[in-house]
Amino acid sequence: MKNLNLEILTPYGKYFAGEVDAIKVHSDDFFMEILPNHAPLVSSLVISKMYMKVDNKEIPYAIGGGIIRVEKGKTTLLLNSIEGKDEIDITRAQDAKARAESYLEQKDNYDVARATRALKRALNRIEVYNS
Repeated sequence: MKNLNLEILTPYGKYFAGEVDAIKVHSDDFFMEILPNHAPLVSSLVISKMYMKVDNKEIPYAIGGGIIRVEKGKTTLLLNSIEGKDEIDITRAQDAKARAESYLEQKDNYDVARATRALKRALNRIEVYNS
């Protein structure tokens, strides 16, 4: 089987560049699997779990949203953040979850949308860490 040429970029630089079997990501509307020779595509991605398939093994990552661009011969992910299971500080994620939940209980004093996004990111990290 032919491989997918993948590049993952974040605000901190290049996270990954190489070949994988496939990736699975979430857009606003659906879950998609990108395989070699996928049709051209540009889509936004949401805070979610992403899977990178390498040697028939799916590896989970926590992503903080971004954009996917699929073109002939190359797939590019421009992500706000990405962490593999071994990169996640579980104590920090649990603290962020508790802090966001606390903010959401005090809706009058905090930005609800910001606290909701922080809670989604924390829960996503915890889910990937526990997978």
